[in-house]
Parts: sequence; C-alpha cells; structure tokens
Amino acid sequence: MKIICIGDSFTRGYGVNKKESWLGQLSDSFNRHTFINKGINGDTSGGMLARFERDVVSEKPKYVLMIGGINDFICCASVSSVQANIMSMVHQAYHNNIIPILGTVTECIPDKIRGDWMDFTDFNIVLKKQLEFQRWSIDFCDSFHVNRIDFFEEFSKRTEGTPLNNYYIDGLHLKPSGHKIIHDIAYEAFKKIL
Repeated sequence: MKIICIGDSFTRGYGVNKKESWLGQLSDSFNRHTFINKGINGDTSGGMLARFERDVVSEKPKYVLMIGGINDFICCASVSSVQANIMSMVHQAYHNNIIPILGTVTECIPDKIRGDWMDFTDFNIVLKKQLEFQRWSIDFCDSFHVNRIDFFEEFSKRTEGTPLNNYYIDGLHLKPSGHKIIHDIAYEAFKKIL
C-alpha cells in the first residue's frame, strides 16, 4: 500500500540523514507498505496545495499524510489561510479517493531558536498560531472524519521533564533522538489506521 507524506522540513527530515529521519525509520518498520517522502524544506501549506496534484493525486496513493503550516506562521501568514489550504487538500484527497490524514508538527521552542531566525520573526507569535491551529485541527478532523496524528501533543507528553536540547537542533528541527520519538508516535498511529 502506498502512503504519500507531504509537508515541510518536519516531513523531509531536515538536519538528519534519511535513515535517522522518522519517515525513513517508518518505511523500515512497515515493510509491506511504501511511504513516499514529499517533504520540502521551508515549504508552506500554500506550496503543498500548489503541488498536491503532482505530488499526491498523480501518485494514486491509498493515503496521504499532510503536515504543514509552521513556515506559514514564520512568514506571518494567518492561521485562517493555513486552515483554508489544509481544508482544500483534505477535500481534494477525498475527491480523488485518497484517505487524508492530518498531522501536526512539534511545538516550536522560542528560546531555543537560532538568533538570525529570531531577527526574522517573533517565534512567540508563531507558537501562539501553532496552538490556535492545533485546537482547530481537532475540531476539523472530528467534523470531517479525518484521521489525525497529533505529533504536537504526543511529543510534548513523551519528552516532559527532560531537557529539550536532547531532542531539538535549533528549537524547530529535531535531532535523531527526536525523530525516534516521532517515529514511535507515527508507528503506533499507522498500526491503527492501516
């Protein structure tokens, strides 16, 4: 069975090699299923929507996992614009007989963000938008019967009480240890979904 994973650097596995990324590990964990990584570093939900036909529909997968929005927030886009893009991709998936799954990225850690990135945008606002999107995604997935993988909440639970430097490269991107936790969350979720 083919599963397309479309997204940004969270999906791509920025900062780690392919085998260390959560999606690379997931491919090894499910040898009867094919996970195709369509993550692009720095992509926005609008970019994902623009390439949805080429990267998802034309591949004819059974499922599509969509994870995005953080780069929109870094570029000061509104939460509603991300919501509209996600909603559009979900409905395009349904229209093309592809089962959509919505994922949420891990929490950005404003006090761990690189200095040059902090000069670009206010990551406290990014985090506020992340939290707003997180709440919306729960209601949206319930209303439209969309499977959801809550990396945001689950990662926070599983790393509670431990130094975040153990898991983050820069407050946004994860080290191999962080990817291992994301893999475990995804693996447990996909065992129920597939």
